Amino acid sequence: MTIRAKLLIVIPLLVLAANTTIFFLFRSSTLVQDGYDQMLNRMLAYKQSVQTSDQSLQALYDYLLDPGPALQSEMTRLNGMLRLGGDSIRQLGQLPALAPKATGYLNMIDTLADQEQYAAEASDTPKEALARYESAEKTAGFIREEGQRLVDLELGADQPIFRQIQQENERMNRFGLAVILVQTLLCVCTAVWLSRSVTGPVGRLVRMARHVSEGRPQEQLPAPSVPSRDELGILTTAFLQMIASLHEAADRDKEQLERERFVKELELRALQSQIQPHFLFNALNVLSKLALLEGAERTSDLIVSMSKLIRYRLRKLDEPVSLRDELGHVAEYAAIQQARFGGRIRFETEIDEQALSAKLPALTVQPLVENAFVHGIESIEAGAVIRLAVTVDGSEAVIEVADNGVGMDEATRRSLLQLNYEPHEPNSDSEQDSDADEDAALPQGTKRPEPASMSAGLGTRNVFRRLQLFTGRGDAVEIRSAPAQGTTFTIRIPMTPKEEAADVPFNDRG
Repeated sequence: MTIRAKLLIVIPLLVLAANTTIFFLFRSSTLVQDGYDQMLNRMLAYKQSVQTSDQSLQALYDYLLDPGPALQSEMTRLNGMLRLGGDSIRQLGQLPALAPKATGYLNMIDTLADQEQYAAEASDTPKEALARYESAEKTAGFIREEGQRLVDLELGADQPIFRQIQQENERMNRFGLAVILVQTLLCVCTAVWLSRSVTGPVGRLVRMARHVSEGRPQEQLPAPSVPSRDELGILTTAFLQMIASLHEAADRDKEQLERERFVKELELRALQSQIQPHFLFNALNVLSKLALLEGAERTSDLIVSMSKLIRYRLRKLDEPVSLRDELGHVAEYAAIQQARFGGRIRFETEIDEQALSAKLPALTVQPLVENAFVHGIESIEAGAVIRLAVTVDGSEAVIEVADNGVGMDEATRRSLLQLNYEPHEPNSDSEQDSDADEDAALPQGTKRPEPASMSAGLGTRNVFRRLQLFTGRGDAVEIRSAPAQGTTFTIRIPMTPKEEAADVPFNDRG
C-alpha cells in the first residue's frame, strides 16, 4: 500500500468515525427528547381537555340563556374542539398502566360533547334543556377531577422513566467522553503510525547504508523488518537485493580463489609423489617383459596394471575425465587388490554403458574403492564383497561403491561429510594432530592406512570437496553406513552428451 493510499484511507476513516459518534450522540439525545415530549404532551392534553370542557360548558350555558346565532356558533366550535381534544389524547397513546382510566376519561369527554349537543337542541323547552345542562355539568365535573387524577398518575408512572432518562443522559455523557478520548488516542496512534511508516524505513536504510560503507559483513547488518508495500518498502527491498548481490559476487570470487588454491595444493601434493616417474615406468616395463619371458603372465599383468595406475595418477587434477577412463583406472586397481587378497574378496561391477560419457574429476571413484578395501573389508577373513554400480537417473549418472565391511558410526560419517576446507602445510604439527583425530574416529577393529594407500594423499574428504567444487552442489555425495553393516558411497554427477568412444568398453575384472 502506497503512502498516498494510506492517507486516503486513514483520514476518511477518522472523519467517518467522528461523524458516526456525533450521529449516535444526536440520535440518543433525540430519543430522550422524544420521551420528554410524549410525557409533556399527554399531561398538556389532559389539562387542555379539562379547560376545553369548562369553556364548552360555559358556552352552552350562555346559549341557553340567550339563544342566538353567534352564541350557537361559539358553542358548536368549542364542542368540536372538545371532541378534537379527545382524538388528540387517543393519538398520543397511553401508558399500559393508565390505559383503562384514560379510556374512561375519553368516554366522559365524548359523553359531555353529546350532552351539550342534546341540551342545545332542547333550547326550546327550558325545563328539558336545564335537566340536560345539569347532567352535562356533572360530567364536566367528573372530567375535571379525572383529568387532574390522570395528570397525577402520569407523573407517578413517569418517575421511573424520568430516572431512566436521567441515567441515559449520564450514560451518554460518559460515553461521549470515552468516545472523545478514544478518538483522540486513535488520532495520535494513527499519526505515530504514519510517521513511523515513513521515518522508520528511512532510518533503517540510513543505518544499513552506513554499515555497508564501513565494510561490515552481511551478518552484522541490522536485521531487516518485514518489508511494506509502499514506496519506501520497495526502496528497502531493492537496497537489500543490491547488498545481497554484492555479497554474492564477493562470495563467488572468494570461492573461485579457494578452488584455485585448493587445486594448486592438490597438484603440489601429487607432484611430490611423482618421484622419477619415467624411471619407474621404464623399470616396471622391464619387469613386465622379464616376467613375461619367464612365463609369469599373471605377474606381468599386475606390473602393467601398476604402471597404468601410476601413469593415471599423474594427470592434472583440474581437468575432468570421462567416467569410462575413471572406471578403467578402478579396474586396474581392483586387479592388483584381488591379487593381494585372493579369494577373500569378491569385486562385483554393474555398469550402465549410457553413463560412461559423463565427466568427473580424475581420481574420484578409485579412492572410494580403495577406502572400501583398506577400511571396510581388510579385517574380514572370508566372504568380503565390494560392489561398484553405475546407473543413469534422469540427467545424472549415479555411482555407488558398497562393501559389507565393518562400517562406521554416525560421528565418523558426519566427519567425512564435513567439507569445510582449511588448507594446511604437509608434515606440520597440525596435520599430525588431525591425523590423530581421524585415527580416533575410525571404527573399532580398523587402522589408519599409510600415506601410500591414500591415493597420493587424496583422501575421501578431498574427493568429496573436489566433487562439490566440480558440480557446485553440497549433496553430490551421500554416505550410508552403520557399525558392522557395511558402507555405501553414492556419487551423483551430471550427464554429458555421449561421445563416440574409441576405447575398449569397460570389462568386469572381478
